Amino acid sequence: MSQHWSDSPPDRIVTMPRCPSLNALWVRAPGKPRVRSEAYRDWARAAGWDVKRQLVGATSIDCRFNCLIEVPITRRDSDNWSKAVLDLCESVGAISNDGNLNELFVRPVPREDVMVALWVLPEMGAVRKPAAACVRATRTRRHAPKRRALTWLAPGKMPP
Repeated sequence: MSQHWSDSPPDRIVTMPRCPSLNALWVRAPGKPRVRSEAYRDWARAAGWDVKRQLVGATSIDCRFNCLIEVPITRRDSDNWSKAVLDLCESVGAISNDGNLNELFVRPVPREDVMVALWVLPEMGAVRKPAAACVRATRTRRHAPKRRALTWLAPGKMPP
């Protein structure tokens, strides 16, 4: 019988504070598409520095990988944790692209923080390129709408 990948020790382990609920990650801003909520930005900033401190000297995982996320036992759905946690791991450089994830387990356990364990799978193919840097929208000046041309008139001939 073959051994399961989670029976071997992980290649990387990081811990981070609990993230906001998935429903509280994004908000609608007037005149803009959905943006990160203030709670999500604050958590990502604080947790990001905490995880970066744990990864000093480690290289980014740029191949396929398996992931186990241990989360506190709460009423929150188990799949509610993975988006923010994997996005944070990508933004701090623990992984190059969360699209390279092969298997994910989210396990509720009695703990106060979140633990992420990563197993590297360099022998697997179909590796995605590193994620592109996030381009932030810039404020643009609103221009007056262009007037539609009178397409049924020949050029240069205007009605009287």
